[in-house]
Amino acid sequence: MDSDMSRFFNVRPPSEALELLLKHVTHRVGPETVPTSAATGRVLFRSIPAGEDLPTHARSSMDGYSVRAADTFGASETLPAYLEVVGEVPMGEAPAVRLGTGEAAGAYTGGLLAHGADAVVIVEHTERVDASTIEVLRPVAPGENVIQPGEDVRAGEVAVEGGRVLRPQDVGSLLALGVTEIEVAERPAVAIVSTGDELVEPRATPGPGQIRDINSYTSARS
Repeated sequence: MDSDMSRFFNVRPPSEALELLLKHVTHRVGPETVPTSAATGRVLFRSIPAGEDLPTHARSSMDGYSVRAADTFGASETLPAYLEVVGEVPMGEAPAVRLGTGEAAGAYTGGLLAHGADAVVIVEHTERVDASTIEVLRPVAPGENVIQPGEDVRAGEVAVEGGRVLRPQDVGSLLALGVTEIEVAERPAVAIVSTGDELVEPRATPGPGQIRDINSYTSARS
């Protein structure tokens, strides 16, 4: 076999080639601190544990009424459960009302439940009888239409894994936990070397057997 052609068959597996290349890479990317809100697309340098449960309290996932689930058992459109509306829990406020047997309180998506409530009846499954009474047309189970404390993440659990390319939802999770600054990997400096005796600059006119180099430019912008 021609000695000049034999080199084309002297190849290495990708894993071995990568290992050989990394032996010559001496620089390692370090961390830098950036605002969490500006970290989308960056690589999280190390895992971040949750400092608290998220959410911290039970919240309604629907508009309707917070209730004691047991007060709705057996309810139907032909035989509704009648509940007295004793108040509501406004958005952004702590509950000031506590439910007794046969009572309900207005609830809003994302808001807290009344004390003593363990479920939410959605407004579409109720009918107003008068200013202080509703009919519940379908039963609910304990926990129904309720986002439980720690449902997204528990305190002490890893909120976002290190080494991850941060997505908008990751950034949102960290901000929800009050994490306003994080360490991300520095942006690496990359050099692109396009090799080949046949390559000429794009501005040049290729001679016989030559081609214009495009890989340097397409790789740099991919």
